[in-house]
This record gives sequence, C-alpha cells and structure tokens, in this order.
Amino acid sequence: MARKLVHEQHEGKRQEILAAAHRCFLRHGLQGASISMICKEAGISPGHLYHYFPSKEAIVEEMANDYLAQLHGHFNGHEEGASTATVLLSELWSMKGWDALSHCRILFELLAEAGRNEKIHAILMDNTDGIRALLAKTLKAGQARGEVDPDLDPGHTSAVLVAILDAAPMLPLMASDIDFEESRKLITTMVARFLQPPK
Repeated sequence: MARKLVHEQHEGKRQEILAAAHRCFLRHGLQGASISMICKEAGISPGHLYHYFPSKEAIVEEMANDYLAQLHGHFNGHEEGASTATVLLSELWSMKGWDALSHCRILFELLAEAGRNEKIHAILMDNTDGIRALLAKTLKAGQARGEVDPDLDPGHTSAVLVAILDAAPMLPLMASDIDFEESRKLITTMVARFLQPPK
C-alpha cells in the first residue's frame, strides 16, 4: 500500500512538471523555455526536477508519449460501425471547441525545433510513427469493409492524414471567424471524399 502511494505521489509530481513545462513552451517556445523557467513555473528547484526528468528533451518525449496514449484512447472510444473518416479524426471529434485544441499547438513548436535539434526530430518521428500505425490500422479495416479506396496505400495515406490532423488547430490562428463545429464537419467530409472508393 505504501509503495502504491509513493508511486502515485511520484507520478502526480511528474504530471505537475509536465503541465508547467507545457505552459512555458507555449509562452516562450520550445527553444526559449529553459529548465530554470520550468522549475519556477512548477515551484521546484532544478535538482528536484532532475529527480523526475534528466533533460528538457526527456520532458518533451514524455509529452509526446502522453499525446499518443490519449490518441489511442480517442480511437478506442468509438462505437462499433463508426465511419472510417470519423475514427481517423477521433481527436477532433472528442473536442468541444477550438480552446480544447490549444494543447495541440505545442506541436508547432516541436515541428520548428525538429529542424534544428536531432533529439527533438527523433522524438517527433517516433511519435508520428505511432500515430501513423493507428491510422494505417483504421484505413485497412475501412478497406476490408469496402469504405476506403483499396488502391490507397495505408502507410502513405496515413502520412497525408497526419498532415491534415496537425494543421487543423491552426485554423483559428489564421482566421478568427472560423466556426469549430462547421470546420470539423468540413474536414470530415473532405477526408471521407478522399477515402471514398471509386464508383
């Protein structure tokens, strides 16, 4: 019982640090946010932080892994028979509005930093491989049901879908009058038409 409590306390503190780091990354950018800033935001000393994470890259990697785990949850939360396009856009359909997608904007920082930092690039590639595996599995299931064009290569198509999913949170940053509900319906229609088997 005591060991379980210690583990829960340790995990709780890790999540607090991750949340503090996320706020710092959004405010200052991935490159601009330092360990000292994260420590100040979390209310801990650098020595205390290094007890949980050995580096800033380790924090970013944990964030990426958490995101992938959440995405698995979104995919698994659909009822049997949900359309392939809706399942593929699971995250978008789990949200209530643009504000709920604000956490995705850390991805833009990751993409920018990946061009400069090999460690971040490797983390991003590994995470994207995990997301593409989920998408490819869903595409193959859709092809087996006759919902998805059998000529589409699931591996390549999954990469294109990742680009669409990653771009969605940028919409309200570029156009303030974009309605969330209408936007996700349009994105779903676009993906559905793209996947549709030829008649």
